[in-house]
Amino acid sequence: MRKFSLLFILTVFTFWSYAQTIHGVSWVNWPAEPDYPDVTGYASQPYNNPEVTVFKAPSSWTPVSDVASFDATWDLLGEENLVANPTNVDGGDLFDLDGDATFGASWKAVHDGANFYLLLKYFDTNGLADATSRKFEIMAQPTSPLRHEPTFAAASDSTADKTFSEKDLVVAYQNMAYARSVELGGGKAVFDNGFVTEYAGSMGVTKRDFKDYYEGNWGANEAGLEAMLDADHFWDETDGVIRAVLVMSLDGALSYPKDPSNLAGERNALKVGETFAFDVKSCAKKDDANVEYFWSADKNNGYASNYYSGHLTLSPTAIGEEPAADFIIHGVSWVNWPAEPDYPDVTGYASQPYNNPEVTVFKAPSSWTPVSDVASFDATWDLLGEENLVANPTNVDGGDLFDLDGDATFGASWKAVHDGANFYLLLKYFDTNGLADATSRKFEIMAQPTSPLRHEPTFAAASDSTADKTFSEKDLVVAYQNMAYARSVELGGGKAVFDNGFVTEYAGSMGVTKRDFKDYYEGNWGANEAGLEAMLDADHFWDETDGVIRAVLVMSLDGALSYPKDPSNLAGERNALKVGETFAFDVKSCAKKDDANVEYFWSADKNNGYASNYYSGLLTLDFGTSTNSLKTPPKTNVYVHDGILYVRGGQPVDLEIYSVLGVRMKTAKNVNKLSIQEMQKGIYLVRVNKELKTTKIVKY
Repeated sequence: MRKFSLLFILTVFTFWSYAQTIHGVSWVNWPAEPDYPDVTGYASQPYNNPEVTVFKAPSSWTPVSDVASFDATWDLLGEENLVANPTNVDGGDLFDLDGDATFGASWKAVHDGANFYLLLKYFDTNGLADATSRKFEIMAQPTSPLRHEPTFAAASDSTADKTFSEKDLVVAYQNMAYARSVELGGGKAVFDNGFVTEYAGSMGVTKRDFKDYYEGNWGANEAGLEAMLDADHFWDETDGVIRAVLVMSLDGALSYPKDPSNLAGERNALKVGETFAFDVKSCAKKDDANVEYFWSADKNNGYASNYYSGHLTLSPTAIGEEPAADFIIHGVSWVNWPAEPDYPDVTGYASQPYNNPEVTVFKAPSSWTPVSDVASFDATWDLLGEENLVANPTNVDGGDLFDLDGDATFGASWKAVHDGANFYLLLKYFDTNGLADATSRKFEIMAQPTSPLRHEPTFAAASDSTADKTFSEKDLVVAYQNMAYARSVELGGGKAVFDNGFVTEYAGSMGVTKRDFKDYYEGNWGANEAGLEAMLDADHFWDETDGVIRAVLVMSLDGALSYPKDPSNLAGERNALKVGETFAFDVKSCAKKDDANVEYFWSADKNNGYASNYYSGLLTLDFGTSTNSLKTPPKTNVYVHDGILYVRGGQPVDLEIYSVLGVRMKTAKNVNKLSIQEMQKGIYLVRVNKELKTTKIVKY
């Protein structure tokens, strides 16, 4: 084992990287390289990322310790991956790994469930390169393997071109550091003569006071570097051939922060079954001129963005075994339920079947044009009739600030309209007294165009299971299947994050995977790429005047709200949501007050909206138009949260509460919420506005 001075390496990186404030780069996922002004060739040749499955080592295998065990493992692993894409060959294109194998590098890999072992072989049998210059650079990113900057300019296309202006260099500086932010885990590891001398990546971008653009900051992935300095790597040079093994632990070198803003906090380990972005570069010099090759990236684009990286998936299947069926991504088996079923050891569901609010979204009049300014927003808002209050408290650690009475000081609401091609979600968010942190106010919109009542029969709500440590791992099976909003990308839709006029995410459940070291399945979260691309192309609206956000999210019926014809083929043909159809829908308003969450749902109560679209509302796109009221009133309903009886929709009503024996226990007039803290635990019946029908509630 060869180690380097951890204190020296971390001191060097820390001094440089923490000299100034760092800002995260805003990344998005792209299914194919977009077009860029004045840069040709990308859109016409979308990058084909190579994909490699890294299998688990047999139980009898032991890590490499000498040349013989290296060669035995190398032979065991099958076909090699050539590091053969020339990127900088000022010293000549020396690659020649034919039958003679005179110059060039290749790699193979294996894992044991705890560590990723990268086997590297580098031939220079004729001594063509300067002997001390031969080394490797390994790029890894355990999260967001498709992360990419939409206005990307490759380092090889910008920094060498002196005709680029300083403004053009903004994106180049944001991307040059391998586009792997330390807060997302991973980075670039330099592996030289058996030592890991660097493990670093982009720390975000900083505005220089003497420049009019941002520059990228480079800094150490300290947790990952420390793990690799402690690992038992291998390096041998015999007869002009380097045999080397880089060891990257899944819970160290390939881990990533649970909170990207806190690099020193708790970390998530890369798990078997997951995919990470990866590339290898072989480096050498001949007569002081560079001779460098990538495995996946072409030219020096690998320096610029992991869009050009390969994708490695850690398989739970051991070498020599039949591939485990459990390794395949499985869709969650959903069924439709008219009412919430009963569950063992979980009370309250069957006794209060959820009453999903139903809203009809009418078609806009032919004279209507999409919102383009505050005046047209207000005119459309007034046209659409009654608003839908986003008023169900789900996480109010920062206080229950909702107050949309006559003064309208804090809270959100929505209305909607469609024109046959697009669904327009109008959102209004009041914070006239500046109660919340200004930059924290945003929306999460959940939509699922197919199977609006889709529901897991053995469902356990996220809010009722994950916080309860008495649940066993077996109980958590369903929680993991449901927690990602229970909206599978293969069914279309997902969760859209709408922040300051930009859609920064549109993602959902990608199905579930069985982990080889657990006895349950875990849900996978991934981008709805077709829907995200459609929303990135749409003309949304966002305005903040006098503490009020007016916003319009545009979701095309054939793009953002479309869904695959074949759910197993996300990249295939898609069906458009049609006028007349119903889809599951919810809105969440998000904010922070003094770093504590203040969050509300429109339909869901508590955080069940994270768990299943059983708690979503139902929106139907109507064929008809109305110039007076473009929606039907939602059904009146009540629910209980933390000892308070709330009226769904927030409208004032008269309330009567009865025991199950018919004894009237409490009354109130013209209220939208009522405290029942003093009442005993049990089941009660609530009558609204003297209606004959009652709603059953449970006081816990």
